[in-house]
Amino acid sequence: MLGAAGLHYSGRRVQKGFCAMAFRSQRFIQAANLRLDVPVSVSLAEFPDDAMRMALEDATLVAFDEVIQHCIRHDVDFLLLSGNVFIEADRSLRARLAIQRCFQQLHDAGIHVFVLPGDSDPAEAWRLVPDLPDNVTICYSSNPEPESLVDADTELPMTLVSSALWIGAADDFGIQVIARGGQQLQPFRIGVVSRSRYEEAQRMAALAASATDDVLLDLAVNPSSGEKVPEVQPPVDPHATHVSVWRSVEVEQGQRPARLPEQTMRRLHNRSETGEAATGGLERGFLSFADEVLRDGQLNFLALLGESDRVTLWRDQGVVHCPGTTQPRTQLESASGVCSLVQVSEQGEVTISPLDTSCIDWKQIELHVGAQTDTSTLLQQMRSRLLEERCGAADRIWSVQWILRGSLPVLRMLRECEFDTLLSLELDQLQATGRALQLLHDVRYLPDSWPAGNPAGGLPDQYQQHVSRPAMLGDAELTRVIESDRELSTAWKQRLLAVLSALDPEQILARIREDGAAWFEPRFDLQAAEEAEDPEIDSADYSPGPTDVTAEDLDAELEAAGEAESEESEPDDERERD
Repeated sequence: MLGAAGLHYSGRRVQKGFCAMAFRSQRFIQAANLRLDVPVSVSLAEFPDDAMRMALEDATLVAFDEVIQHCIRHDVDFLLLSGNVFIEADRSLRARLAIQRCFQQLHDAGIHVFVLPGDSDPAEAWRLVPDLPDNVTICYSSNPEPESLVDADTELPMTLVSSALWIGAADDFGIQVIARGGQQLQPFRIGVVSRSRYEEAQRMAALAASATDDVLLDLAVNPSSGEKVPEVQPPVDPHATHVSVWRSVEVEQGQRPARLPEQTMRRLHNRSETGEAATGGLERGFLSFADEVLRDGQLNFLALLGESDRVTLWRDQGVVHCPGTTQPRTQLESASGVCSLVQVSEQGEVTISPLDTSCIDWKQIELHVGAQTDTSTLLQQMRSRLLEERCGAADRIWSVQWILRGSLPVLRMLRECEFDTLLSLELDQLQATGRALQLLHDVRYLPDSWPAGNPAGGLPDQYQQHVSRPAMLGDAELTRVIESDRELSTAWKQRLLAVLSALDPEQILARIREDGAAWFEPRFDLQAAEEAEDPEIDSADYSPGPTDVTAEDLDAELEAAGEAESEESEPDDERERD
């Protein structure tokens, strides 16, 4: 019973008696950064078998299937795909086939789909996708009028979605870009915002500030006819009223937060000004730009495009939200792996809940290995820690990164006994929540700092204090080292600077400590005492003798050595007598 652009679908229930309400109650799922048919990258101790390789290649496609099942299971009104559904540069046939198959499933279920093109799947790429069902609407930024989802009973728009940058009720040409939903029922308005649009707005503002009035008048032309456009004042409707989201709540794991919504919004405002993680790393200027888009465009919801992390910003006018990615591809994206269920009440209350979609999940677990811990005990501790981890509804594979801390001799012992291989064999599966999870392991050894010498201040202590300085492995110091290296070409400097953010300073420090321990090896007793006492063992000419040597053989060798020595001394004795 819901339709878009005049299309109506059967099997949908519409609540009646909402004429005096602000909005038509609705719910939808927002998903982003699906990146269909892009393999997942994990660290493996050995080359995976065919089944594991196919699972890594199909992970993003399986996550898309989870999104579709969530839409059907929660009986949503529509699915909102906000950017980067596929990567056009890859020209993936499997991605296009998955899109057609999943969209057809939603068509059969009577669920509409709104697509907001992103950076990797631009509008031109969506125009080339063939045979899309009629329940799919592509929101092109070139279209100034928003797409609408119409209530079949009242024939009023219940939702408006647009990829264009809405500024005011009408654009510069007098075109009405915000449709009215009637005096008693207002549509829920959805727009888009991104860093790229913010940067473009900044460039245009700088251009406008530097240009003269004559230049601006020359630029004000109709793009279709080429004629200059006279100054047009947007029409003012004194009877039109805009209903904003009066209350904003985010629900995690189905529980409402204890604080009042107004307090939560003020808290996020304060944290956004200090640039903390609550703003998703967005700067103050971008937040002001988002507020302007919400206010001037009279929007209730802004889909944040181009972000890989999950971000939710509650503003006075509405909410800015990015669901993250449906399937993380690397450890750096492990905080996401969900889509968002957005529910709008009749009074304008917005509720956002995460829904698990990733079949491959990342775990990072840290353990301290004691001096008396053997491999069996360590494996049992690892299994116990894995059972304590939360298992998502869609999880099939866990990529676990183990951080083992301990003294240098203990960690070296684990390396020598090939503990990585032993872990892959003993803990390849885990029974959790009634199903078997496949486990992939990546072990990192982080040795503790060695104790100070007696007396302190020796060369090992000076070395450790120097490399352990916080600024030693910081981004600024590493950037300076890369840029000051004269042997690196410009291209290689750019490559190294691009991967700089993915470096783990603690892992680098661990390698430095291991190398330092090898240099100061006698002090830390990392090798056998007999090897340290005999310098010939480290010689290239040294080779161990036979192990089965009897006393008779030893006496014979000594006697032969004595005879050879006496023969060599005879010529010297004869010369002395002469």
